[in-house]
Amino acid sequence: MPEFDVGCQVIYLPGEPDDTTRRLCRRGVVAGTPVFDPGTDTTWVPVQVDGKPGDQDPDWVRADTVVDVRTPQRAEPGAHG
Repeated sequence: MPEFDVGCQVIYLPGEPDDTTRRLCRRGVVAGTPVFDPGTDTTWVPVQVDGKPGDQDPDWVRADTVVDVRTPQRAEPGAHG
């Protein structure tokens, strides 16, 4: 399972992982520490969905629906941008 550090960008499929209907991917940023639920054997990741207001609570996304995780690039020392 990938690492879900706060600030990482994620791309995920909304809904259940075994849903076979065609779905569009969503993007967002990991907003907190993932939580494992032993009752369902599922890891949930809090994601601030792109396009939602920042003051809105993050969505809880199943880790097994995440298809890509990218660590934010850090500026090189002395770089200006």
